[in-house]
Amino acid sequence: MHDRSLVRLVADTRLRGVAGPLPVRTYWPVGPRTAPLLVFLPADGIEGAEPLCRAVCSGSGVVVLCVSYRKPAWADGRCDAILATEWAADHARELGADPDRLLLAGEGAGAELATAVAAHARERGWPPLVHLANLSHLTNSEGKT
Repeated sequence: MHDRSLVRLVADTRLRGVAGPLPVRTYWPVGPRTAPLLVFLPADGIEGAEPLCRAVCSGSGVVVLCVSYRKPAWADGRCDAILATEWAADHARELGADPDRLLLAGEGAGAELATAVAAHARERGWPPLVHLANLSHLTNSEGKT
Protein backbone atom coordinates (compact mmCIF):
# COMPACT_ATOMS: atom_id res chain seq x y z
CA MET A 1 0.00 0.00 0.00
CA HIS A 2 1.27 3.48 -0.90
CA ASP A 3 1.90 5.81 2.06
CA ARG A 4 0.11 9.05 1.10
CA SER A 5 2.21 11.05 3.58
CA LEU A 6 5.46 10.04 1.88
CA VAL A 7 7.67 13.01 1.04
CA ARG A 8 11.14 13.11 -0.50
CA LEU A 9 12.74 15.44 2.07
CA VAL A 10 11.88 17.55 5.11
CA ALA A 11 14.23 20.28 6.34
CA ASP A 12 14.10 22.85 9.13
CA THR A 13 15.76 26.21 8.72
CA ARG A 14 15.47 29.76 9.96
CA LEU A 15 14.87 32.91 7.96
CA ARG A 16 16.27 36.25 9.04
CA GLY A 17 13.24 37.79 10.73
CA VAL A 18 12.60 41.31 11.95
CA ALA A 19 12.62 40.21 15.60
CA GLY A 20 15.11 37.36 15.27
CA PRO A 21 15.18 33.98 13.54
CA LEU A 22 11.92 32.86 11.91
CA PRO A 23 11.64 29.04 11.91
CA VAL A 24 10.34 27.35 8.75
CA ARG A 25 10.02 23.72 7.72
CA THR A 26 10.10 22.72 4.06
CA TYR A 27 8.59 19.54 2.60
CA TRP A 28 9.56 18.31 -0.88
CA PRO A 29 7.37 15.88 -2.83
CA VAL A 30 8.63 12.67 -4.39
CA GLY A 31 9.28 13.08 -8.10
CA PRO A 32 11.57 14.93 -10.45
CA ARG A 33 9.25 17.68 -11.69
CA THR A 34 9.34 21.32 -10.65
CA ALA A 35 6.39 21.78 -8.31
CA PRO A 36 4.34 24.76 -7.18
CA LEU A 37 5.40 26.30 -3.85
CA LEU A 38 2.86 26.59 -1.03
CA VAL A 39 3.57 29.00 1.83
CA PHE A 40 1.52 27.62 4.73
CA LEU A 41 0.73 29.55 7.91
CA PRO A 42 -0.43 27.00 10.51
CA ALA A 43 -2.65 27.64 13.51
CA ASP A 44 -0.61 25.51 15.91
CA GLY A 45 2.96 25.99 14.78
CA ILE A 46 5.26 23.86 12.67
CA GLU A 47 5.06 20.72 14.83
CA GLY A 48 1.27 20.71 14.97
CA ALA A 49 1.06 21.11 11.19
CA GLU A 50 3.33 18.15 10.39
CA PRO A 51 0.61 15.64 9.36
CA LEU A 52 -1.25 18.19 7.23
CA CYS A 53 1.91 19.47 5.52
CA ARG A 54 3.04 15.93 4.71
CA ALA A 55 -0.40 15.03 3.36
CA VAL A 56 -0.62 18.14 1.17
CA CYS A 57 2.95 17.73 -0.11
CA SER A 58 2.58 14.07 -1.01
CA GLY A 59 -1.03 14.18 -2.18
CA SER A 60 -0.83 17.38 -4.23
CA GLY A 61 2.82 17.28 -5.31
CA VAL A 62 3.65 20.76 -4.04
CA VAL A 63 6.68 21.99 -2.11
CA VAL A 64 5.35 23.20 1.26
CA LEU A 65 7.06 25.96 3.25
CA CYS A 66 5.47 25.89 6.72
CA VAL A 67 6.11 29.14 8.62
CA SER A 68 6.22 29.67 12.37
CA TYR A 69 5.02 33.25 12.86
CA ARG A 70 4.99 35.30 16.06
CA LYS A 71 1.89 35.21 18.23
CA PRO A 72 -0.29 36.65 19.73
CA ALA A 73 0.31 40.12 18.26
CA TRP A 74 -1.43 40.16 14.88
CA ALA A 75 0.83 42.89 13.48
CA ASP A 76 3.94 40.84 14.34
CA GLY A 77 2.52 37.70 12.75
CA ARG A 78 1.56 39.71 9.64
CA CYS A 79 5.11 41.03 9.35
CA ASP A 80 6.52 37.50 9.67
CA ALA A 81 4.06 36.11 7.11
CA ILE A 82 4.88 38.85 4.59
CA LEU A 83 8.62 38.34 5.10
CA ALA A 84 8.34 34.56 4.63
CA THR A 85 6.18 34.91 1.52
CA GLU A 86 8.58 37.42 -0.03
CA TRP A 87 11.48 35.09 0.78
CA ALA A 88 9.64 32.14 -0.76
CA ALA A 89 8.99 34.08 -3.96
CA ASP A 90 12.64 35.13 -4.18
CA HIS A 91 14.02 31.64 -3.44
CA ALA A 92 11.49 29.33 -5.12
CA ARG A 93 13.98 28.13 -7.75
CA GLU A 94 16.55 27.31 -5.06
CA LEU A 95 13.87 25.21 -3.36
CA GLY A 96 13.23 23.31 -6.60
CA ALA A 97 9.85 24.99 -7.01
CA ASP A 98 8.28 26.97 -9.82
CA PRO A 99 8.43 30.70 -8.94
CA ASP A 100 5.47 31.34 -11.24
CA ARG A 101 3.25 29.03 -9.20
CA LEU A 102 3.29 30.49 -5.68
CA LEU A 103 0.42 29.45 -3.41
CA LEU A 104 -0.53 30.85 0.00
CA ALA A 105 -2.77 29.30 2.66
CA GLY A 106 -3.26 29.11 6.39
CA GLU A 107 -5.46 27.70 9.09
CA GLY A 108 -6.98 29.47 12.10
CA ALA A 109 -5.10 32.71 12.73
CA GLY A 110 -2.81 31.73 9.87
CA ALA A 111 -5.77 31.87 7.45
CA GLU A 112 -6.40 35.47 8.50
CA LEU A 113 -2.72 36.25 8.01
CA ALA A 114 -2.75 34.61 4.56
CA THR A 115 -5.66 36.87 3.57
CA ALA A 116 -3.71 39.92 4.81
CA VAL A 117 -0.58 38.84 2.90
CA ALA A 118 -2.59 38.34 -0.30
CA ALA A 119 -4.04 41.85 0.05
CA HIS A 120 -0.55 43.24 0.73
CA ALA A 121 0.76 41.48 -2.38
CA ARG A 122 -1.98 42.98 -4.56
CA GLU A 123 -1.41 46.48 -3.13
CA ARG A 124 2.34 46.26 -3.75
CA GLY A 125 2.05 44.81 -7.26
CA TRP A 126 3.81 41.53 -6.45
CA PRO A 127 3.81 38.84 -9.10
CA PRO A 128 0.56 36.88 -8.91
CA LEU A 129 0.08 34.39 -6.12
CA VAL A 130 -2.84 32.07 -5.53
CA HIS A 131 -4.51 32.51 -2.15
CA LEU A 132 -6.22 29.31 -1.02
CA ALA A 133 -8.92 29.97 1.57
CA ASN A 134 -8.12 26.67 3.31
CA LEU A 135 -6.67 23.24 2.68
CA SER A 136 -9.48 21.16 4.16
CA HIS A 137 -10.64 20.03 0.71
CA LEU A 138 -7.21 18.42 0.14
CA THR A 139 -7.31 16.17 3.21
CA ASN A 140 -9.75 14.06 5.17
CA SER A 141 -10.25 14.27 8.94
CA GLU A 142 -7.18 12.10 9.56
CA GLY A 143 -4.85 14.49 7.70
CA LYS A 144 -4.62 12.17 4.68
CA THR A 145 -5.38 13.08 1.09
